[in-house]
Amino acid sequence: MAVRSVYLPEPLIEHDQIRIKGDEHHHLIVARVEPNEVIEIFDGKGSVWTATVDSIGKRETVVRVHQYRKIQPDPVELIVAAALIRIASFELALEKVVEVGVTRIVPFTADRSNAAPAARHERWMRILIEAAKQSKQYYLPALEAPVSFDEVISMPAKSKIMFAERDGGPLKSALAGSPVIYLIGPEGGWTDRELLSARNAGFHAVSLGAAILKAETAAIIGAALIRYELGK
Repeated sequence: MAVRSVYLPEPLIEHDQIRIKGDEHHHLIVARVEPNEVIEIFDGKGSVWTATVDSIGKRETVVRVHQYRKIQPDPVELIVAAALIRIASFELALEKVVEVGVTRIVPFTADRSNAAPAARHERWMRILIEAAKQSKQYYLPALEAPVSFDEVISMPAKSKIMFAERDGGPLKSALAGSPVIYLIGPEGGWTDRELLSARNAGFHAVSLGAAILKAETAAIIGAALIRYELGK
């Protein structure tokens, strides 16, 4: 069984001990963690502490640290700009792109978005944290506030990809290195205005094949293919 991960953005270590409280303590209770079990604590910025559970109380779990390591950041910066879609589908995409290794997430409103920006940043961060814990992604992706389509296409990147159902070419020739930003449209697809504006901003239209994919599926597959092509 894999070692359980605990996310603490600023772990306080006193006499080689860390006291885990709040949601992370509750998660350990639900998981039935036992004394002497080995867990790991990460801060989302590459620092990881291996520790052994000393005690489990009603309000806190106390662990003893016996190893520290620093994980080097991934050399590939992969940014997904995802159109706002139905909440359940968008949240599925959030979870899975973290597992694949996206480093930055930018929600945006497309012409055909069928969901409006909402104050869900706290919930979305919890989804990212749980996905990072599960997949051992020790750097937590940055999650930005929703922006407009025009703001997204003005973002700088070495490789600019727009996954599109029509007029898309191959991925490999569109990649020029890191950072990479890739655009995922809404369930209704891109409008002609968006396609033209993106091309004028230096984006390459790329096809994901003949099948019509759901937006959340395209987000996941797109990230995996980009990382594969870049050797990561």
